[in-house]
Amino acid sequence: MKPVVSVIVTTYNQARYIGATLRSALAQDFADREIIVVDDGSTDETPAAIAEFRHFVIWLRQENQGVAGSRNAGVRRARGEFLAFLDGDDLWEPHKLSAQVAAARQQPSGLVVADGVQCNDEGTVLQTSLIAPCIKALLGSSESVTLRCYDHLLAQNVISTSSQVLVPRAVLDDVGPSDMHMSNASDWDLYLRIADRYDVTFLRDALVRWRYLPTSVSGPGALRGMRWAADEIGVLGKQLRNAAPQYRPMIRALIKARIFERGYAIYCHGMDADRAFARRQLLRMLRQMPTSATILAFLVGVHLPRAVNRNLKSFARRRVGPEAGN
Repeated sequence: MKPVVSVIVTTYNQARYIGATLRSALAQDFADREIIVVDDGSTDETPAAIAEFRHFVIWLRQENQGVAGSRNAGVRRARGEFLAFLDGDDLWEPHKLSAQVAAARQQPSGLVVADGVQCNDEGTVLQTSLIAPCIKALLGSSESVTLRCYDHLLAQNVISTSSQVLVPRAVLDDVGPSDMHMSNASDWDLYLRIADRYDVTFLRDALVRWRYLPTSVSGPGALRGMRWAADEIGVLGKQLRNAAPQYRPMIRALIKARIFERGYAIYCHGMDADRAFARRQLLRMLRQMPTSATILAFLVGVHLPRAVNRNLKSFARRRVGPEAGN
């Protein structure tokens, strides 16, 4: 008999945390579930840590493919009506799945998103909500809200971590798998594809503990926006190609703003701290938007002496024109 929920845990070199993560999945008060653990080619003691749970989980090990590839591998193995993703260093409260399944049964939607908190390695709470303020305002005093939020998701990823989400298998089959070309923003890309076709339900209860680690895939918080920049532009460019006509002006404006804001932040970081990092990130941005004079100007700037860069900011502002195509 097929389970109602397939829990897909993705992990890479998280030996220190994966045990606690799996215990939080096993402690769920929703019993009709399976737990699939995808080890994405870990080189530390993660396999040994997972082995302790081998009688309780389905364990897959693969060569390193990134988080999108790991989630796709778990989805292929999953048999559940609903899919719930859990990163290998995050934690769930015991009634996370039961609350989400109940909400999905009451108000069918394309995605059910639980709230939560962000904490550090010592357990100190750093952020008291994982849902963006624009959605929290719509939630108001209600226990949940179901809405079309494609435009909110275009403006920003209103969901902090994939550990918050539950998605019906039929919805994922409809919109397609995670995009493995988006190394840092595959979750946002997936949410946008879902929100374009379906409602999204947000729950008030804090049911997830999202662990902040400077050593995570996107690095320390100050650098995350810079590392994500190319993928953000790629995701928006993908939406521009596929979106309904009424959304295209908004997407063009978002691309133009994101190019300047992220590009300038990377350029400043390069001039002040790490030119090699800045060059890599700007090159990644340029591959996503090869006709952008703004990105090119910043990229040229980080190769030039500081004295020559004096007027680059004003130059870039003048050149921020129609960057997003037709």
